[in-house]
Amino acid sequence: LLPALLKSAALLLTNDSGPMHVAAAVGTPVVALFGPTSPMRTGPYGKQHRVLTSGVPCSPCFSRWCHNRIQIECLTNIAPEQVLEAVRAQLALRLAR
Repeated sequence: LLPALLKSAALLLTNDSGPMHVAAAVGTPVVALFGPTSPMRTGPYGKQHRVLTSGVPCSPCFSRWCHNRIQIECLTNIAPEQVLEAVRAQLALRLAR
């Protein structure tokens, strides 16, 4: 059910998760927010995807619990405006095809 649903979606906005990989596998463009994990290690793979990171020095730490002074700074430093811009750009690319 999830692969069919994601295949029909115009885009998936997500974190590093199972649905991200399913969307990439069925050809749905992804905008993925990465904090404690590394997009180089875990994808999404392919040119049609967009990855956002904050660039804080402790990222990627691969930890389940944040030990940074500013909790989950790696994710909270990704501005909503950056996410919106990435989503708009991905949707524009999809419409142009």
